[in-house]
Amino acid sequence: MPFGTESGLIATELRSMQTSDNIQTSFKPSSKPRNIVQVISYLLIILWVYAAVSKLIDFDRSRGEMLNQALAPWLEKILVWAIPLAELSITALLIFKQTRLQGIILSLVLLLIFTAYIVLVKLNYFNYVPCSCGGIISKLSWEGHFIFNMLFIVLAATAWLLQRDQILFANDQEKPKTWNRVGKNLKIKL
Repeated sequence: MPFGTESGLIATELRSMQTSDNIQTSFKPSSKPRNIVQVISYLLIILWVYAAVSKLIDFDRSRGEMLNQALAPWLEKILVWAIPLAELSITALLIFKQTRLQGIILSLVLLLIFTAYIVLVKLNYFNYVPCSCGGIISKLSWEGHFIFNMLFIVLAATAWLLQRDQILFANDQEKPKTWNRVGKNLKIKL
């Protein structure tokens, strides 16, 4: 191939790349991540409603188990009400699209706290092994509890990442065209 022809091909390719930058393409994110986030949110809602309602329905037993935990007595008296209230509050956040991300993040935090507690129990950090949760979940061993929590931690983390990406994409679409062009040229990752 002669030298002039090769450089002509490169110049043509560069021109086509420049004109393709000027063409506006409409890219819509797939609804699949949004659907995955919704399904995970529904699973978290079921988890938190079940946990809170089982504590409140059998409040005396739940209170007795909380008072049997290896925590300071004043903290146990607060947590007996605070935990079901937190679980129901997180449920309310998960229901609405505008607050779903906050609900997912708080779900992740609460699950991590519960899982850290399980790890401390399994490492014999406490002088005795306290009772566990109520309802069907109480039938699980501490190892089963740990696996159950880890499953929900993975689900909540997945939902958080997908929801965060959906929000970032939506915000990116709202930026002026010049910002999008600068972001692409500088390869800024948000």
